[in-house]
Amino acid sequence: GPRPGGTATTLPGATPMTRGVGESDDSKKRGYLIAPPPLFPLVPAFARQTYRYEVDPGRMWFFEQKQGIGLGLNVSVNVRMTVIKLKTGGLWVHAPVAPTEECIALLAELDAPVEHIVLPTTLFEHKIFVGPFQRRFPDAEVWIAPDQWSWPVNLPPSFFGIFQTGILGQDTASWEDEFEYEMLQPPALGVASYVSFTECAFLHKPSKTLLVTDAVVYVSENAPDAIPDRDLLESGDDNNFTIAALKFLNLFDIATKAKARTVTSDDMTEAQRLRLGWQRNALQALYFGPSNLLDPEQSWARITNKLLVAPVVSTLVYENIPGEVDDWARRVGKMGKFERIVPCHFDAPIRAGPKEWNAAFGFLPSSRPEEGKEGRYYPDEDMVLLRGVEDFLQGSGVIFTDESRPKYGRINVRAEERRSGAKR
Repeated sequence: GPRPGGTATTLPGATPMTRGVGESDDSKKRGYLIAPPPLFPLVPAFARQTYRYEVDPGRMWFFEQKQGIGLGLNVSVNVRMTVIKLKTGGLWVHAPVAPTEECIALLAELDAPVEHIVLPTTLFEHKIFVGPFQRRFPDAEVWIAPDQWSWPVNLPPSFFGIFQTGILGQDTASWEDEFEYEMLQPPALGVASYVSFTECAFLHKPSKTLLVTDAVVYVSENAPDAIPDRDLLESGDDNNFTIAALKFLNLFDIATKAKARTVTSDDMTEAQRLRLGWQRNALQALYFGPSNLLDPEQSWARITNKLLVAPVVSTLVYENIPGEVDDWARRVGKMGKFERIVPCHFDAPIRAGPKEWNAAFGFLPSSRPEEGKEGRYYPDEDMVLLRGVEDFLQGSGVIFTDESRPKYGRINVRAEERRSGAKR
């Protein structure tokens, strides 16, 4: 039968688990094969454990699984599906996760029909499960964000098994009396003229909850239950693949830092290694490479327990389309009074309202420091690698700037028309 999870609450300094105790069911199968495989190695590739959290009794639940990038880096975070019971008694499913036998069984225990499935973004790691999820609930309506795409061949959603009832912002859904939403629809991000970064933010009015995908995060000491202890212990090992590679290349002067270190992972208790593993995991996901992955305490303190835009999102996406993001963030902040925010990754629910939401986007148009001034939004020393990646991708034309972005393509023409209208 179902068993509670516990990893997150046992780490030193763990903050209160506001999402409740996670339930997982060892008696159900967790196998799930991602096919066809994506161009980048999305893991786990063969099995995913699911944890269910009852956030509001009888009304709102989280379903979380592990998700990360392969390549031997052992970098994973949680990915979250939010399920809300509507006034009709049916379920509204936001950003589906892998529909394993365990996941479906935990969903069935809610004893309510799945009426609506919502894809709130164009990003592959969230889109990949919608088609398989829809096949498990063929009577459910499916609502998808506009401007869906695939690369290198731009295929329609139906190729991925997604057969939508309607498109958000274009068609009217029966659940709109309980929700308001605002969409980010910028011009092309990079690679091709149709590659968009669309995201829809939903305000669930009865619970005063804002649902987003990747817009903001809240990083805390709470390591997700979905990341197994063995993964955290491996990340917390000073001799793991990533640390060994950094030492070999002496990136970030890690060899000198290693010699100066007085405590190594061999000297730590298991609980301390679990915490160090979570710190390294989260910081790599956020920064690619912080200034001191060996001993990340300083980097960790600067980014935890606050609502913010993830550095990787701000640097590689938002700072390249600052006008559209700022306009969207302002519209979301004015949607209505919300008291909680639920993103698809890291901790949730976050106690935050429009004031905190608006402050999270205060770095726009750029988080880079002005000449002679230290950056205030992110620690500059932790941003060196990420900003270097952005400079390289922009210089090589992979990420578009306003100057290099194609003038053709539906989403680019639309964005230019909106920009021109805003100037009038």
